Amino acid sequence: MAGKKKKVEESKGGAPEWMVTFGDLMSLLLTFFVLLVSFSSIQQVKFQKALGSLHGALGLLPYQESVVFQNEPLIPQLSDYQNKRLRTLAMELKRMVREGGLEKQISTEMMDDGILVRIDSPVLFALGDDRLKPNALPILKKIAESNADLSTMLRIEGHTDDLPIHTNRFPSNWELSTARALSVLRYFVEQGISPDRLAAVGYGEYHPLVPNTSPENRAKNRRVEIYILSESLDRNLMDDANQS
Repeated sequence: MAGKKKKVEESKGGAPEWMVTFGDLMSLLLTFFVLLVSFSSIQQVKFQKALGSLHGALGLLPYQESVVFQNEPLIPQLSDYQNKRLRTLAMELKRMVREGGLEKQISTEMMDDGILVRIDSPVLFALGDDRLKPNALPILKKIAESNADLSTMLRIEGHTDDLPIHTNRFPSNWELSTARALSVLRYFVEQGISPDRLAAVGYGEYHPLVPNTSPENRAKNRRVEIYILSESLDRNLMDDANQS
């Protein structure tokens, strides 16, 4: 009996049995709260991304990655105010074009992120020249005035046909198309548009609207395109244009 009693007393040594259950409970609680904190952080990040995407869509902030479409770029949209002003500009330009009998030489197109004004080169410039014609100034002035108090970006593109040009001033169509785009840009600066809202690029004959297979088609390809874009667009696009 004494031996059995001693063995029983030895088996009761060490931590009490309730400590094992308590330790397991504490481990589970710690894991639970760690998971709660991690989930909370993830949701906060998603919330910030969602908020940034919303602001980007409203034209308040530059591009932010969307939570829902993380692998697709967000296309900035014009604000209601900008959209209304540009639609008004499009209607006024169409009226001026109609009154001047220039429907075939000047066109306007509304886009999701702005407006495109396409002007045939003969309206703006003499053949092989980059100096603006006086009768082209009212159209350009209307564009400048309508964007003076907006936060839009103006990208001017010069295009030519595929007929080569070789002069001391314009060794190729690259120089001619770029010089024409810059002439329009300088006019906008003179009208009060901030230079940091402007970009000019010359594409030469390499972005034709139609194949250069006839005099009529070549006339369509000789043009200046003015893109009036939402400020929320990625400015890297404008920087690329300035470096072209």
